[in-house]
Amino acid sequence: MNLVIIGNIIAFLGCGLMVLVGFIKEKRRILSVQCIQFTLQGASNLILGGYSGFIANVVSILRNLAFARFKNTVWLKLFFIVLQVVLSYKSLTSGFISWFPLLAAVLFTWFLDVKSEVRLKLVIISTQVLWMIYDFVHLNYVAVAFDIFTMVSNSIGIYMLRRNSRK
Repeated sequence: MNLVIIGNIIAFLGCGLMVLVGFIKEKRRILSVQCIQFTLQGASNLILGGYSGFIANVVSILRNLAFARFKNTVWLKLFFIVLQVVLSYKSLTSGFISWFPLLAAVLFTWFLDVKSEVRLKLVIISTQVLWMIYDFVHLNYVAVAFDIFTMVSNSIGIYMLRRNSRK
């Protein structure tokens, strides 16, 4: 029981950043804040026994650092997708649900180079659905709540971007 509380406290810190990402308009800043978020959420996943979630977060940090520094190419995306699959392989043993972080990471990696911030936020919303289910199964209740908040904040971010583009 203590690990569940500790894991949820750490998740709370990471989730606070996750919600803030929904209000950030610039892609480079989104990636930077997500690196800190992924570190905290990866630690939370590890504490709560979500090994595939931990691996997805670690690879996501590496991916964001690379994409912030280097030109995003199809080959770089494919490298991180393959890396994600290879590193996740052994952790995909606890049923179908253990595949959700891998699927979310692959989707986000593939669509990370979209030009439209609106489309990027739609990808974030889609991947959060997978994380929400995964977090619920691994007793990461704080993350479930914040997964929902992230979907809402990104929806608001889309509204704000669209409203500003009409002006």
